[in-house]
Amino acid sequence: MLERVSGVFVKEIKVIFREKRLLAILILQPVILVSLFGYAFSGEVKNIKVAVVDEDSSDLSEMLISSLHSTDTFSISYFTATRSELMELIRLGKVHAGIYIPKGFQENTNKAIEVYVDESNYNVAATAISKINAMTASLSKKFFGGLEVEQRFVFTTKSRMIDFIAPAIIGVVIQMLTLILSSSSISREREEGTLELIFSTPLSSSDLIIGKFLAITALITVDVFIVVALAHYAFDVEVRGSLPLLLFTQFLFLTGTIGVGLIISALSQTQLQGIQASMIFGLVSIFLSGFFYPLESMPEGAKTISYFVPLTYANIAFREVMVKGNGVEVIFPQIVVLSVYTLMSVAGAILALKKVMGGGSSV
Repeated sequence: MLERVSGVFVKEIKVIFREKRLLAILILQPVILVSLFGYAFSGEVKNIKVAVVDEDSSDLSEMLISSLHSTDTFSISYFTATRSELMELIRLGKVHAGIYIPKGFQENTNKAIEVYVDESNYNVAATAISKINAMTASLSKKFFGGLEVEQRFVFTTKSRMIDFIAPAIIGVVIQMLTLILSSSSISREREEGTLELIFSTPLSSSDLIIGKFLAITALITVDVFIVVALAHYAFDVEVRGSLPLLLFTQFLFLTGTIGVGLIISALSQTQLQGIQASMIFGLVSIFLSGFFYPLESMPEGAKTISYFVPLTYANIAFREVMVKGNGVEVIFPQIVVLSVYTLMSVAGAILALKKVMGGGSSV
């Protein structure tokens, strides 16, 4: 079996290198996407999850909390007893911001609250600080001396849009390139009339899928390194966590997406059909994964669908490692989902090809 799989692997590499346009896409698309999304991105944020520590329990603190309740920008998820509990909730990603109201807040001449934000999510951090400043400015009119907001960042990032969006860009680039290659792979064989010839040999469905799977994995892995290196050296994006852990999660997402692309390709009659179907899958994933719009701000129906989109989990894992510096203990749920994604999609591709070709030869 190893010899047959290696034969498919070498053939697939040669075919891709002969397709000059496809090769150009593989080289240029990562650079273009990182550059475009790195320089231009914006969005409106709602339903920011916050935790509150109210040590004062005064009329003023209650007015502030009531102001938070009255806007759709914030959703108070937790009331905690200490500042450290509040910060832990932010670190674990359960809330995106926290408000600490100290004892004696109403009576002090300098009335100051502390606002802690998850700066790894740039849009959310900027919106939270802006809205809270606006609320305190409004309340200041009723209290002599005004209210102050002391801003705190939990992850001490550079507070740039590219630091927040870079992990999601990497996920999108991996998905788009992988779908382009894999969704046209088997359908190209059918369109050229070589698929039947392949199955007249001892080659089985499993051999063909695994060979193509390994070839595409090898090529896109190179693109992953290009994107990570470009983000770091061109835009000064840091990987604050473990680089091997980041690459491992990227590999899981990559291999799962290859499986989906091969399923699409096995069920498509032509390369065009495969590419069109993969683009639909890709666009739905992008818009429902929290890339353009935070999950918290989505309608409930769209949010529910997003939990079935693998790119959602990939974006969360990449951001946790790259921006927050968290380890496997935090992204373990995402690793499990992406592992299941890979196993199911590759198995599905083998079954789809067997069904289309009447099973081919035995595995």
